[in-house]
Amino acid sequence: MRDVKDPEIRKAEIMEAALHLFVKKGFLKTTTQDIIDKANISRGLLYYHFKDKEAILYHLVERYSEPMVGQLYKVTYSDTSAIEKIRSFIQATLITPDKATVDMIALQSIIDLEQNRYLMDRFAHKISEILTTYLTHIMEQGMSEGVFHVPQPKETASFLINGYVFVSIDTSTLPNDKKLLYLEAYKNLLEQTLGAKTKIF
Repeated sequence: MRDVKDPEIRKAEIMEAALHLFVKKGFLKTTTQDIIDKANISRGLLYYHFKDKEAILYHLVERYSEPMVGQLYKVTYSDTSAIEKIRSFIQATLITPDKATVDMIALQSIIDLEQNRYLMDRFAHKISEILTTYLTHIMEQGMSEGVFHVPQPKETASFLINGYVFVSIDTSTLPNDKKLLYLEAYKNLLEQTLGAKTKIF
């Protein structure tokens, strides 16, 4: 008889089992039966939580993005100046080598597969919507402080965030020195768009 566990605990266990297999066997070679065997669950229980292995991958990406989103929330609603928030906002989105775990690197290689592009597109739209709300708030704060000049903050934030998110995905496989060029270009674009009276970066 199988253990009866809290649904969220069971869901997390399935995700952990799947990630282990994705890393060990490769995403394309891992089957739902492999995940069922690894997690020691029934097929019905797997499908209760996830419709397929692509859905598991999507939730893994969401889970690994939660710390960054949480940090951005803290930055956005902290008691600091808008300019300082912009600096911290960009810094919080960067995954530096010291922050990248083995699982994160493996997960990145999986989502870079052409077969998973549509999943990342779906995730990118969701994350862009959240980050647009945060950046809009910072812009409006900067305008009230008299340091930013943006006629349509919400719409401008949408352009800036969508560009940042989707270009980051498209350049994820580039060498770090190439990625830095895109980052510098974005910082310059951000400064010009905000119309800041003082240099931000």
